[in-house]
Order: sequence, then structure tokens, then C-alpha cells
Amino acid sequence: MKKYAAALLSVFLVCGCSNITPNNEKVEASQEKLENMTALYTGFAEANETIDNKSKIGVWAYYENGTKEFITQGWTVKEPVTLEAGKTSEVTVEYQGLESTIMVECSEVDEASFKAESQSPDQSDLEVTHSKWYGKKLTYTGKIIARVDDKDFRGYMINIFDDKSYVCVLDYNKEFDFKEGQTVTFWAYGLGRVESKGLFGKEISCIAFKAKYMEEV
Repeated sequence: MKKYAAALLSVFLVCGCSNITPNNEKVEASQEKLENMTALYTGFAEANETIDNKSKIGVWAYYENGTKEFITQGWTVKEPVTLEAGKTSEVTVEYQGLESTIMVECSEVDEASFKAESQSPDQSDLEVTHSKWYGKKLTYTGKIIARVDDKDFRGYMINIFDDKSYVCVLDYNKEFDFKEGQTVTFWAYGLGRVESKGLFGKEISCIAFKAKYMEEV
């Protein structure tokens, strides 16, 4: 079980700190002259979520030769913005001297609505098409096989389909306090698949979630 916990921590650190797109792709900028740009926010629109240079933002770059590409690095947020429930916030993104304003609506829903809107894709759908579930409300029930407590978050490794597979559930606010061996139902936002260096230099992969609610079964 110790090796599971160590691997779990490795995954969580990557998931919590990396600025990755839903499909983990990073596109290099073209050398052509930039003519225009449009920014897109692909992160969560939760109340108290701060949008800054670490947020999930991409930029469509349009060049004078008529080409375009999606850029995931090199942009900056002009001024960090913290989202407020029920309000729409303006976020200005700068890239190579140009600016684009994103309008982000924070439509926080109550607990009952969140749970009612949550889906439970089957194993093949979740694992094969994981990127389409990024940011979606999802719910599953499973047994906790490992727990990690970090200064910035708490995380759980949970079997939800069978005892040979697991997912990683992140509790960034440390709201929940469950132990190994407990069976829980969680309602969360999907984070897609996270891959990182695990134990002994091996690659480990995990479908991850950002916990919203958790209850013991």
C-alpha cells in the first residue's frame, strides 16, 4: 500500500501544478507574423476560482499568411480575477503584444443540483474518451485503496470499476476526511487522464477528478 501512496502523490503533484490542456497537448508557436488572437478559458467556473497565469487558457493565433494554430504557452493574464457566484467576470489575456478579453460566467449550483446533473460514464467511455469529460460533473462509488495528505490538498486513490483499476480524487480544500478501506460516493469535476513519472522511473497513468462532494456509503 505504501507504493500506491507514493505513486498517488506523484500523480497529484503533476495534476495540481501542470498547466495542461484536456488532451495534454502543447502546441509550439509559429514563426509567422501574428495578426490577431483569441483567448479561450477551459478551466472551471466555480465561485472563488482564481484565473491567473497558471489557469487552463489557450490562444487561437491568426497569422498574416492565413494560417492559425492553438497556443497553450507564452500567454499571460493581465490581472488575476477571482470568480464570484452568479456573476460574469472579464479576463484579459496578452500574447505577443496583442490582447483578448474572455467573459467567464460563474453559475454556481447548489448541492442537490450538482448531484442531479452528475453523470457516470462506463469504464470504456471514461478511459478512452477521457478528454471529453474534462470539467463535466461526474459521480461514482468505490473503495478507497490509498490516501495522501499534502500541505496543499488531500487525495484519494479509489477503485470504481474493479479491484485492478483506480481513479484519483483530489480534495483541494481538504473538506473530507476518509480512510483507506472506506467505500464512498463522490461527485466531482472530471480532470481527464494525468500521466507522470511514478516509482522507479516508471510512467503511471490515472483518470483524475476534482472533488466537490463526498459521502461514505
